[in-house]
Amino acid sequence: MKHIVWIAVLAVGVVLAMVVAHRQDVLAAAPKAASSTGKVRIGVYDSRAIAVAWAASEFNPVRQKMAEHTEAKKKNDVKKAEELEAWGNAKQRLLHFQGFGRVPVDDLLTPVKKGVATVAKEKKLAAIVMQCDYTAPNVEVVDVTNALVDLYEPNDRTREIVRTLRDVKPVGLLELADMKASD
Repeated sequence: MKHIVWIAVLAVGVVLAMVVAHRQDVLAAAPKAASSTGKVRIGVYDSRAIAVAWAASEFNPVRQKMAEHTEAKKKNDVKKAEELEAWGNAKQRLLHFQGFGRVPVDDLLTPVKKGVATVAKEKKLAAIVMQCDYTAPNVEVVDVTNALVDLYEPNDRTREIVRTLRDVKPVGLLELADMKASD
């Protein structure tokens, strides 16, 4: 019985040592998210700018879906054409919310996720969020909107839209809810 207890104690000790070593490795590998003033840096962005950049990017599947819709109509595949029309209407409504309002764009950030991590590392950020409702005195808020927009490789026209968009107040959710996909 004493052997079993000692083996159990030894096993727990080994596991604890592994956990402590792993935690130290993780902490050592974590990016330093503090400025020279010692503040924690949090990146924020205008979600509408992300929606505009995504819409004009290679990640937007609308061209492909439109081609599929044209093909379905040529083949007289009514069911497929209707499915694609429903997808288009739903996607357009969602993009209205994302492009004109202040709603999450996590789905639009997914294709550039690695780039988002790179922006965080380069700018020494602890996190990137849509907005901070409150920040403690030891937090420095850094606007990373343009850096995130750049991940979509926008052309000059898209950059200009993003620039002017940021001077406009977001549309309220109730007004957006009443918008049709065709608006």
